[in-house]
Amino acid sequence: MMDIKIFSEEELKKMTKNYCEKRRIGKGYFGEVYKGITQDNQQVAVKRFVRNGEEHDKQDFADEITSQARIQHENLVRLVGCCLHTDVPMLVLEFIPRGSLYDVLHGNGRHTHDLPLPTRVDIAVGCAEALACMHSNIGHKSVVHGDVKSGNILLGNNLEPKVSDFGSSKLMSVAKSDNWSVMADKSYIDPAYIKTGRFTEKSDVYSFGVVLLELITRKKALYDDRKSLPLSFAKYYKDDYARRNMYDQDMLSSADDALRPRYMECLDRMANIAIRCLKEDIDERPTMAEALEELKQLSASLNVT
Repeated sequence: MMDIKIFSEEELKKMTKNYCEKRRIGKGYFGEVYKGITQDNQQVAVKRFVRNGEEHDKQDFADEITSQARIQHENLVRLVGCCLHTDVPMLVLEFIPRGSLYDVLHGNGRHTHDLPLPTRVDIAVGCAEALACMHSNIGHKSVVHGDVKSGNILLGNNLEPKVSDFGSSKLMSVAKSDNWSVMADKSYIDPAYIKTGRFTEKSDVYSFGVVLLELITRKKALYDDRKSLPLSFAKYYKDDYARRNMYDQDMLSSADDALRPRYMECLDRMANIAIRCLKEDIDERPTMAEALEELKQLSASLNVT
């Protein structure tokens, strides 16, 4: 199955020390994630799905494995293998050491990290590359992610982004059916999906727009006693002073004086991309490929000496 290793249940238990609590590195609607060590000493993340009171559709799981195995990109978490011998589905994924973008931006303690603007733009570019790859998927049916958020963007040792958790992604043909539902974080979910029940690539674009706002403001999608970041930013967007006041001031103050005008221009352009990604009318939103090209231009402009 396309270089995917099939693991036994015993191998997974051994890898994770029988799903030891100390090995658990994540938990969400779809299940739990444990750090594991394979027989050849490779670090992996073992994703153990939970039932949530309902039976898992084996075809859904087969679709997920097929989707992950088929779409390969340096900014997508790589599927190492799976286990087909358990009552609940299990995936084995590459282990990404630095935790999530959410942790780095908003977490406390060891996870938080200073992120200069060029690094933030590079993270945005890498995420856009991964999503554009999923959406284009030449030769196959397009795949939507379905749960784009900073918590599902993992960071490698050099802060390179890896988009993770295809738990809610489905083949586009399934996404277009009436009975397909998205179990995504409601802070990031496309209002058009809530109205119509149709989840498309442009719904991923909306969620990516929220992540862009997190990158430029360092505010959570729900911040300051449950204010909506997209709604607040849209409200202040046309007022230059109010908009710029929402940018991450610590990042700006730590930049060299000579760089600040260029940084401010870059933030304004990122804000513009984000606002267009968040448009209510999905036809007014850019595609991921279009957003990617604009972000690449921004990255190039920051690296000009």
